[in-house]
Amino acid sequence: MGAGIAILAALSIQSSGIREIRDQAYYKGPDEDEAKHKLDLYLPQDGRKFPTAVFIHGGAWREGDRRLYVQLGRRFARDGIGFAAISYRLSPAVKHPEHARDSARAFAWVQANIARHGGDPARLFLMGHSAGGHLTALLAADPRHLREAGAPDGALKGAIPMSGVYLIPALPEETRGLLRFIPQAFGSDPEACRDASPVNHLRTLSCPMLVVTETRDTLLVRPSMEILRAAVRRQGIAGVEFFDAQDRDHITIIARTSAPGDDPVRAKIIEWIRRRCAELDAGRQPEGSNRTPRGE
Repeated sequence: MGAGIAILAALSIQSSGIREIRDQAYYKGPDEDEAKHKLDLYLPQDGRKFPTAVFIHGGAWREGDRRLYVQLGRRFARDGIGFAAISYRLSPAVKHPEHARDSARAFAWVQANIARHGGDPARLFLMGHSAGGHLTALLAADPRHLREAGAPDGALKGAIPMSGVYLIPALPEETRGLLRFIPQAFGSDPEACRDASPVNHLRTLSCPMLVVTETRDTLLVRPSMEILRAAVRRQGIAGVEFFDAQDRDHITIIARTSAPGDDPVRAKIIEWIRRRCAELDAGRQPEGSNRTPRGE
């Protein structure tokens, strides 16, 4: 019975036009977490040299898992883009910079291994929602995390933070209520919170970035995006594009992106990745981009 179910599942995966590889360990070490130091790959069935997006889930740095994003991974794979959904250790068991460190380790594993699955290690992107949006922007803006994980400089070709937090406030450890998760994830030291804030690392932004934010701001993330946009303008940072996900809230921005059928947010992200790949094919590197920040 079990073998029959496995065969049916395999046929289903094959007929869907994608390949799936689950529970791939991306890190081995003294602080290894058997459940969280893993990722799932969703790959175009017959693809060769395809780009890949490494996806970092949300959940306030204390909840969530890669297994919630099966449909999102399949959507991207069917559109010819590999998708690596990662898990990472969560708070309060760990604090910053461990979430970023794990995400960087996962990216470095994909960079080192995606070629044997048909992907192009020179076409790698980071994408994340909510807490994952924060981590995506942080790894792009502060590349030392990727460097420490063993990823080559310049390996990240583009970042797509969705619904992210870009300025981490230093709140007291005794904070209660809705915002308790912030000191749980980052502590209360102002310097540590500054270090964790992508907006403070824009001078070292390593790649172009597409910043996607919902317009139905139920959880008040748009002010953080506006702080990022103002800093981008003030500092003259090129290659950062801002995109409003119309009529989406903090949940539907990602849920609808995973749903069947056409979706304007998913279409925008895929178009941006393809455009970035075309730029790379034309020999235009991030540091040579003369693209100005959007939304001014």
